Amino acid sequence: MRLLPASLAAIAITPFFVALPTVSFASTDAPHPVAPHVQSTAVRGVDATAKGQLWNRRILRPGHAISTLSPVQERARFTVAGVSWARTTGLTSDDVIVQIRLREATGWTAWETPGVTDEGPQGGTTESTTARLGTNPLVTDGATAIQVRVDTTNGQPLPDVKITTINPGTSAADDDVTAHTPAASAAAAAAMPTIITREQWGADESLRGSTTYNTTVKAITIHHTASSNDYTAATAAAQIRGIYAYDTKGLGWSDIAYNFLVDKFGRVYEGRAGSITSAVRGAHAMGFNTNTMGIAALGNYQTATPPAVMVDAIARTAGWKLSQYGVDPLATTKLTSAGGTGTKYGAGVTATLPTLNAHQNTSYTLCPGKYLYPMMSSIRTKAAAYARTSAPPPPPVVVPTVPAPVSTAKLFATYGKLTLASGSKGYAVRDLQLELNRRGFKAGTADGAFGPTSLGAVQRFQKSFVLTVTGKVAANDWKALSGLAYVKTGAPVTPPVTPPPPTTPPAPPTAPITPTPTAPGPAKAIVGFNADGRGDVIGRTGTGDLYFYPSKVGGIGTPVRFGKGWNIYSQFLSPGDFTGDRIADIIAVTPAGEAYLYKGNGKGGVVGARVLIATNWKAYTDLIAPGDWTGDGKADLLARKANGELWMGVGNGKGGFTGTWRRLATGWQTVAQVITPGDITGDGQADLLGRTAAGKLYLYRGVGIGTDTASGYLPGRLVSTGWQAYNTVFSTGDLTGDGRADLIARTSTNASYVYAGNGKGAFAAPKKIAAPWGATTRITGVR
Repeated sequence: MRLLPASLAAIAITPFFVALPTVSFASTDAPHPVAPHVQSTAVRGVDATAKGQLWNRRILRPGHAISTLSPVQERARFTVAGVSWARTTGLTSDDVIVQIRLREATGWTAWETPGVTDEGPQGGTTESTTARLGTNPLVTDGATAIQVRVDTTNGQPLPDVKITTINPGTSAADDDVTAHTPAASAAAAAAMPTIITREQWGADESLRGSTTYNTTVKAITIHHTASSNDYTAATAAAQIRGIYAYDTKGLGWSDIAYNFLVDKFGRVYEGRAGSITSAVRGAHAMGFNTNTMGIAALGNYQTATPPAVMVDAIARTAGWKLSQYGVDPLATTKLTSAGGTGTKYGAGVTATLPTLNAHQNTSYTLCPGKYLYPMMSSIRTKAAAYARTSAPPPPPVVVPTVPAPVSTAKLFATYGKLTLASGSKGYAVRDLQLELNRRGFKAGTADGAFGPTSLGAVQRFQKSFVLTVTGKVAANDWKALSGLAYVKTGAPVTPPVTPPPPTTPPAPPTAPITPTPTAPGPAKAIVGFNADGRGDVIGRTGTGDLYFYPSKVGGIGTPVRFGKGWNIYSQFLSPGDFTGDRIADIIAVTPAGEAYLYKGNGKGGVVGARVLIATNWKAYTDLIAPGDWTGDGKADLLARKANGELWMGVGNGKGGFTGTWRRLATGWQTVAQVITPGDITGDGQADLLGRTAAGKLYLYRGVGIGTDTASGYLPGRLVSTGWQAYNTVFSTGDLTGDGRADLIARTSTNASYVYAGNGKGAFAAPKKIAAPWGATTRITGVR
């Protein structure tokens, strides 16, 4: 909702209204993005001269006092204005009153109160990291000066207050757009309404940030922008562009708040990028952006009646979009609030709402206005009729199938007859690069091109495995990569030594000395629960079904159920190979503290009966699988107690432990989750990450050994913040295929993101990945 705007006069801009299915042009004016002119300036304190001019308006509300009052600011001509401030304030929207006055062509306007916006991205999301709090945008027919006043409880100053003004730009193409079939015509019950795309209304795509997707659409919320009703068919897009620029540059959101907008002529506009084809998450209904979409009526329908053609277009758009997700516009649904400014429901509260609802159903607002809100029942009925005539969404685009990487154990069988060298390309090179990365030889990105980085990795591998260092990969090299027996062709040959001629009779020969053989170290475990060299995921549903999720480069594959009844355990995890057969196993603990070992079969399941390995683990509230913590080549375990003590059990490589458990440290109760990504700093030692309830992520760099006097890690170092948005964070090791350990983060709505590690203890920006968690309530990585 946008409150208390002024008017907007005719402004020519350039949206190219090629709607779907068709739009015609009366001239040759070509569409193009129109860059707005945005001016933001910081303002602090109370200007004495301005305060003296307020006269009898010095107190707006009892208990409030002026905290910020700007002098008059001269500006280049603008049509949209607003005020924003940093989110770090502890004040609510009820504690803040913002007033704005503008100098228009006819003189100064009265002091307007645009209100604090009740829209915006959810806290804890990626979009919210750049978001600011602020007013609704104030729309004018043109102004060249502005003055701002902020009153707060007891005059407490707001942090980083900024005044933003916007001129959305002009073009000559706007009045050339005429739809062949009006979007509001009831006779045109098409699968999709005529939609004016972002390209066509001249959106400057450089303004927006990343796109966040919902998993589905359960409901649609109806809004009004509360901006001017005076726009013409040629100037409607100017309001949209002005709102878009304010949302992104003034409030710091990633895009315009709404998924779609409808003007009073019944024309439908694409709002957030991608909303036509995907379930794009908006910033339209604080607390209820997840799995919803927002449609906004362009104008102020608190003061005017919406035309029938607009109401019909809103219903058509809602019916079409809901039908794509099998949602009845006349039904209700349950949505869980994420909380936030202005919402009627606190975080975590589940509300039963109409699938086609109004903004005032979830927020303390008048949106979509007293003249549009009574039409909600009619909109639902019309939407249901349109939904019945809407076609399903088009089939997905078919892309060429990319073969899955070959597992470690099958490399020789697949590529044993193939020799790779510098210049080679293809999937064989990709799988070679993946395997070298998994083994720590750093072949770089697995792009299928055998270049200098791959060459160096091959040479290091050959040297390490005592192979002839040729830089080429042939049959014997493939055997070594597959974990099979191979010939160590690179073993040094001792040249024969010619003895000097004897000067005395040689001594009688002595008995030959038999060298004492060196005991071989433990065989290196094969990464992954199905022993394919890639880390995987194990997940449990609330009913106790246990699923294996195989990983693929950059994502998670289709789950396979391999167990039932696992809800008898309070904890489970995979320590990796715990029995010495190179295959990852599972340890599960009952609420009574009985710990059982399930031997992995290397095929994404377990084999044989469970084995009781401990009975006294009740005090351990959090089992942690760091891998090899002590540096002896065998998997170890860490465990945390409720009092914050961190304990270590040294694995013996035979399904048990060496000696008794040892306490390593205290104070770990301050961390909400301990994450075990393996080595993320590039020094070959296993590291730990700790995530606090406030969303801070700390790195505890491993130093390779944990003893009675040493914890095995360095003090925590802050990596980043904002991780409270996720209900769990875990690692499968290298998910992206570059040889570095990554993190996977899951939200409460099952959206998943990968944070690619840089090998130096930090991570790249999150990237959304496909992960079919379904009803899984507990997940853990298998490295």
